[in-house]
Amino acid sequence: MTEFLNYRVDLFLKDGSKSSGTISEVNSNEITLSNAFQSFNPSKQLANLNINSSQIADLKVVQLPPDFYKKKKNGNGNSNNNGNNNNSITTSRSNTPRMKSAKAAQNIHHSYQSSAGSIADPDWGTGSDVTNIKQEEFDFAANLAMFDKKSVFADFQKKDHVNPHDRLVGHNKVDNVNKIKKEKYDNDEMVLEANKSDNWDNIGSASKRMSLADRTGTSSANIFKDAHLASTQNLKLVHADNLSTIPLASPVQLLEIERLSAESYGISSAVMAEVCATNLSSLIAKSILGGSTRLSNRKNHNLPPLVLLLIGSARCGSRAFATGRHLTNHGVRVLAFLINSDDQDKDLLQQWKLFENCGGKIITSNVHELLDIVNHQLETPVELIIDALQGYDDHLEDVFFQDEDQQELRSLMKWCNEPHQQNKIMSFDVPSGIDGGSGTLSDDSLKLNSRWCVSMGLPITGLILAYKNGHLDSGDVQHYLIDVGIPNKVYSSKSNLRKFDKFWFSAESSIRLELSNE
Repeated sequence: MTEFLNYRVDLFLKDGSKSSGTISEVNSNEITLSNAFQSFNPSKQLANLNINSSQIADLKVVQLPPDFYKKKKNGNGNSNNNGNNNNSITTSRSNTPRMKSAKAAQNIHHSYQSSAGSIADPDWGTGSDVTNIKQEEFDFAANLAMFDKKSVFADFQKKDHVNPHDRLVGHNKVDNVNKIKKEKYDNDEMVLEANKSDNWDNIGSASKRMSLADRTGTSSANIFKDAHLASTQNLKLVHADNLSTIPLASPVQLLEIERLSAESYGISSAVMAEVCATNLSSLIAKSILGGSTRLSNRKNHNLPPLVLLLIGSARCGSRAFATGRHLTNHGVRVLAFLINSDDQDKDLLQQWKLFENCGGKIITSNVHELLDIVNHQLETPVELIIDALQGYDDHLEDVFFQDEDQQELRSLMKWCNEPHQQNKIMSFDVPSGIDGGSGTLSDDSLKLNSRWCVSMGLPITGLILAYKNGHLDSGDVQHYLIDVGIPNKVYSSKSNLRKFDKFWFSAESSIRLELSNE
């Protein structure tokens, strides 16, 4: 206990008196002060004063030994600590000396332990002492060495009575795997099932197949007159990257462009469907379904994403089937729903057959069966709904002219427009229900609230007019323009098409459009 020598202290005794002096000797029973003074006789100095430890109520260090910092610099301070901090004196950040509690506290008094953390600042005496202390750097290394981590953690462990199995780490242990005791799981244990399954393989197996009829005629197109602008807003669609204006085509002009492509350049509707499907499926896979990170991971234990096709119009339906087939080839599960399957175009029937041959599923019964499959038979939710019910060259009333078909259509649109579904809808050409030429609605209840609108070849005038008529919200719809393989020479072949005579896609097969009123 020689480390306490030469400290000048004040001892407060139980009888209310105070004794001051320099510690010259200390043991388990008493402490000896040299040059001591007593409060009841302050004028008399005692050479040595012995005080029994049982009489001490409190202790205050008022002055450090003269050679305290000199010893620390020489590495001699507290040299006989040896990792035992029971009898050590430490200094805090403010250089206030403190005596740690343990045997020393017991030797002097049990109250000495409580005073260790709350000893007031000592009376330093002269100003020179304070100046010297302030000039000394705080020795972090020396003070850290005084902290005995081993004994502290041993004390924690001694007082800890919590069962290890009740801790969080206890939930990641196994007691016996293959009769070998293991502490933690391997990286191939306690994982989800490698292959989830649902009723996908049994869907559409009993669907009605339609024979390919030898039809030479094509479905008659409705001819729409361009409508006058409903407002004075200068709305237009622009290229999202360079803000160049994209010209709009009326339904009549777009029909003429596709006819010339087939008759003059050999780019038939089937070829356009394939080009469209290649470019659009790539856009969907990368921008909506997670891209290669999700679809290329063959070890992914989750089921593939689910896409729903709504088939109505022959032209849009053929391109939707082809797009679904391409998505199927890239690991996506695609389910198609047809309301009217009795009278279909031959191109549509051909794409239908190819779609089923490549693994796509088709439902032709009713909306109730569709919802039962989507909600109860499949484990994955629909992530994308492709709206191919109408397109730019048809009306819903023309496609679904029978009463029972219109009733099914209303049920289908009601489900699609539910809040958790409408953010998944991608419409071809124009959202179903909106006239492709005039941008008007014939029935407010028959309109899909689309999140994406994909123009094929060229955007149609009905899009801008629908915004001006208030049937589309500029903040809700994202527009894309997809290359469908129309030859650029078509635009220069007739004078009324020359405004479209530009090389739209350059290196891109699809571009994003934005709505502008400048």
